[in-house]
Amino acid sequence: MPAVTLYWSKNAIAAIGPSGQNNFTNAREAAECDSNSNNTEGTNSIVSGTIRNSARGGASFGFKRSYWGFDFTGYTEGDITNLKFNFKPSTGSTGTLSNRLAQFNGFGTEVGSNFTVDDWWDSIADPLVPYSNAFNSPDSTTVQAITLNSTAITDAGTDGFLKLVLMNSGDYNNLNVAVDNNNITNWNIGSNTTGNIYLSFDYAGPGYPNIVNGIAAANIEKINAISSANIDEVNSVS
Repeated sequence: MPAVTLYWSKNAIAAIGPSGQNNFTNAREAAECDSNSNNTEGTNSIVSGTIRNSARGGASFGFKRSYWGFDFTGYTEGDITNLKFNFKPSTGSTGTLSNRLAQFNGFGTEVGSNFTVDDWWDSIADPLVPYSNAFNSPDSTTVQAITLNSTAITDAGTDGFLKLVLMNSGDYNNLNVAVDNNNITNWNIGSNTTGNIYLSFDYAGPGYPNIVNGIAAANIEKINAISSANIDEVNSVS
């Protein structure tokens, strides 16, 4: 199967609190975030986080998330396997760096629109639909590959796009700890053509996938006047 690298089409980094947010749930599930930036290509960018600060008036809470959209046009007719989310961390992250990737329904139809402030929570599937297990973002600059699950593969192959939200595990698990924390994950993002955030997967297009008389399947248009897209077997070999 040919290996495919697919860079992000849309991204957004958004945050709420901790200033003015004295309730964990209200901040986490707010109708709107406080700030956001679209199509960020920065280095050492904060892509997820949970914050709890204590003061005389009580605790305040903050969250940071990033959102990612990938265009799978051209990959909906065949089979997608070995789907991975690849990222390049950066130094300077702090605290607990466990994260999860989950389903996101923003960016408009397909991946045609920018993130808006009301996508913060309303465009995240509720209950959360996981696309990955928990994974750590190391304090390094080595590219990491995170395996995405069968739900992500099905969504990508069926919808023609894949949209994800990155959440600190404390955010994902709705974990309101009673001690102050500053759990911040930083990544080097780069561009959406040659950058450091991309999906990789194996793809077998429709039709006969094997070599015939020494000719690779990708170079075969027809066999005995039959389009290769309509051929499942040749001499009983699938």
